[in-house]
Amino acid sequence: MLRHALRTAVLMAAVATSLPAAAQGSITQRDRMQIVSSASSVAVTEALVSRFTDHFEGVRRPQVRITGTGRGFEAFCVGIGPETPDILVATRRMPRSTFENCQANGVAEIIEIRLGLGAVVLAARRGDPTTPLTSNQVYEALAAEHAQNETFVPNRAASWADVDPALPRRDIRVIVPEAGSGTRALFEDLVLEAGCREVRPIRLLFEAAYRRGKCTTLRTDGRVVAVRSDDVVSALMAAPPGTLAVMSYDQVVRSAGNVVPISLDGVLPNAASIAALDYDQTRTVYLYAKRQHSRNRQGVGVVRGVREMLVEATSEQASGPGGYLSVAGLVPLPPAERAEQRRIADRSSLMSR
Repeated sequence: MLRHALRTAVLMAAVATSLPAAAQGSITQRDRMQIVSSASSVAVTEALVSRFTDHFEGVRRPQVRITGTGRGFEAFCVGIGPETPDILVATRRMPRSTFENCQANGVAEIIEIRLGLGAVVLAARRGDPTTPLTSNQVYEALAAEHAQNETFVPNRAASWADVDPALPRRDIRVIVPEAGSGTRALFEDLVLEAGCREVRPIRLLFEAAYRRGKCTTLRTDGRVVAVRSDDVVSALMAAPPGTLAVMSYDQVVRSAGNVVPISLDGVLPNAASIAALDYDQTRTVYLYAKRQHSRNRQGVGVVRGVREMLVEATSEQASGPGGYLSVAGLVPLPPAERAEQRRIADRSSLMSR
């Protein structure tokens, strides 16, 4: 009788530890996770949240706050506790300065996961004429000033042919995400700065901040229009024919064929060119989580579900070929890298900078 009771107790304990977070008792300070997402990765975040909520019965749907990547890092690093986010989905890696700020504010245990690959692209409305461009041509068309005789003058180019006679005589009209968004930051880093590197007067500028300003300050004469990152596609659909827009690759995928990317620097952005890293404007989408918010073995913590979310995000059903994150526009990492991310999630390994 005693032996049977012991076997029953062991079996019940084993079953309990195998249940998802929602099925176990816990002592937490909040009843659902809080996630901060950059606007350009919101499709990825929403896909994760929906699958997580469906997979773990009884778990309340995580609360998602959409913001720019920079502001997302600030919110994540403000501290620990129930008033601060548990997870951040970002379109670029956490800089060392931000990591150090996190540490100084007590966010000492950060888990970093690479979810997959995305890209910043120039796109047109389907059916509109498209022409391959280079980063330099984009910079010359959109910059507030351009170099002339070793000085800088206001940019007066009205058509693409004014930038390069080989381009069509079509009005320059480009929609860009607002400053502070992850896609805008990537556009500045990977397109504008790349395009201005070959401009000799800019290369000669000594001060880095001044040099960057010359590369990334956009004209304000109406030819460049800034909108919220998640409004770029709708703004493009309502714009005059021939307008281009800067957006993330996942926005192209989610446009249901209404938007098509254009070739940049000789490469057309698609799943194959992004996965092979042939498209220079490719970026990695990251997920950051606070291990200090996870429940410990006694079920105590800020919120339940942090580790389970990491395991879900790195599963082959999510981030593998044909996974639901690919439907959201994310291109899978190579197999060995996906396996590495699963190990990090399983062990809750901490990042270092």
